[in-house]
Amino acid sequence: MGTMYQLLALDLDGTLLDRSSRVTKQNARAVRRAQMAGVKIALCTGRHLADARLFGEQLFAPADWAVTVNGALVSRLDGSEIVLSAGLDQRDCRTILEVCSRYASDPCFYTAERLYFGDGFNRFFDELRRHGYHMVSRQWDGAVYVKEMADWEALLEEKELSFSKAILYHRDPSVVDGMMHALEATGRFELAPSVMYGGALKNVEVNRKGVHKGRGLERLAAHLGFSMQQVMAVGDSDNDLTMLRQAGLSVAMGNAPAHIRVAADACTADHTENGVARAIERYLLEERI
Repeated sequence: MGTMYQLLALDLDGTLLDRSSRVTKQNARAVRRAQMAGVKIALCTGRHLADARLFGEQLFAPADWAVTVNGALVSRLDGSEIVLSAGLDQRDCRTILEVCSRYASDPCFYTAERLYFGDGFNRFFDELRRHGYHMVSRQWDGAVYVKEMADWEALLEEKELSFSKAILYHRDPSVVDGMMHALEATGRFELAPSVMYGGALKNVEVNRKGVHKGRGLERLAAHLGFSMQQVMAVGDSDNDLTMLRQAGLSVAMGNAPAHIRVAADACTADHTENGVARAIERYLLEERI
């Protein structure tokens, strides 16, 4: 008898990718074995679609689907078929800008293929580099630097632009908390904070209310004719919680914080120890023997 799991949802950073932001041979091999056993693969990430494709190319065969920008875009990995598009609207973007202005910060806005960033996001990546984080990404290809608040305002007037999500950062984590509380008070946003290096760095991802990886994955499963009970999801951070809670089998990475591990059905090894490969072998492939 085959396993009940027909769709495998994989987070990227801290999950499928190692410390150098690469898909290891062991992980790629295990994903390929799952594909050959008939399992559909979905890369589920806060990154945009261009980045999802970058890492899809490191697999032995491309993943079928992508749930990107935290569920704001659900599509084939090559972008040829869109299942769901649920980005921020003009009012949302203006609210985010107003909160940033109040806290002397600026946002980073994502579209499906690129990002628009200010000094805050520049500082954030400077800090990541200082901590030794190796960033592999296509998000800087064609990225647009936005200098002043007036330039952000002008950007929002460009009707053809569709923003999927925002990231807010400040070098003082308590300021990030302040921005989060201000946005939370509106009742219009999904907020996924990310705390790194023992609290030295903090940012928050901002999506439209009701837009998250869990909802995106649910829509994809329905599109493919699967129930969420037929989905296995693997992740490590706060923006993975919704998909971990909704999947038939949820697996937390060994490097995940305690509250993520507690929320999952099972745990696997660290992302530096091919935890994804081990999870696939144990929970997908053994069941198919």
